Amino acid sequence: LTSPQSRPDRHFTPLFAPFPRSNALQLACDDSKKNQATDIKTRRYKRDIDQIHEDMKDGGKKKFLDDLTKKDIEDLPGLAQHVCVACARYFADSAALSTHVRGKPHKRQLKKLEEEPYTIEESRRAVGLGVDKGEYGKRKEREAKEEEERRAKGEEAMEA
Repeated sequence: LTSPQSRPDRHFTPLFAPFPRSNALQLACDDSKKNQATDIKTRRYKRDIDQIHEDMKDGGKKKFLDDLTKKDIEDLPGLAQHVCVACARYFADSAALSTHVRGKPHKRQLKKLEEEPYTIEESRRAVGLGVDKGEYGKRKEREAKEEEERRAKGEEAMEA
């Protein structure tokens, strides 16, 4: 038998191999790159319009309390003293907040918030659930009753 030192091709890994990592590790690295965009989207998530609409009703107290439970005040800009509830943003000082309030993005957000958010009741009405059908519905009900009366009379006539 020969020793492993006499056969240099066995258990030999070149220093500059094209893929020095194992296949499993390589695949794991590829997956992390693919999910990077999703992670960034999640990190930069802004509140939806309907959530902001709820915040506007109570003056932003609910959002402020939610942020306090999730984050430390020290981590929020300006120690969470300068808040734009409509845009769901914190600012470092009052000058930055006043500049933001004069800007276009804030004004666009206010226009979006003017219209009421889409509700479940609206979606049900769009499908036709719980909708008052007016005269058409009453006429259909009347026709159905008349049809039942005719059938009942027909059955009585057949029995007699």
